[in-house]
Amino acid sequence: MGGKGAGAIDYGKEHVDGGKGRDPITEREVNAGKELARCRALLGVRMYGLVSAVCGEGYALTEIFAGKRERLTAADCLRMSLDDLAELWRLATRR
Repeated sequence: MGGKGAGAIDYGKEHVDGGKGRDPITEREVNAGKELARCRALLGVRMYGLVSAVCGEGYALTEIFAGKRERLTAADCLRMSLDDLAELWRLATRR
């Protein structure tokens, strides 16, 4: 066929992909996942989604809701949800 041609393949060699192996999940990451599950159970799917969108992803209420009434309702729900989380984490102040 010309040229050097294909070299012999050594099937005894260990195959590598050139990438690094992923570190196993840490205990800290496991605990964070469990804490998020507790928060979701407390708030429910809808309020958890609102809190994670605003506090976790940085969305403004004006980016999520179009109407003024929806934004005001969402702001009230966000306040209540944050109060619930503060009680869960024992950060709530006495009123």
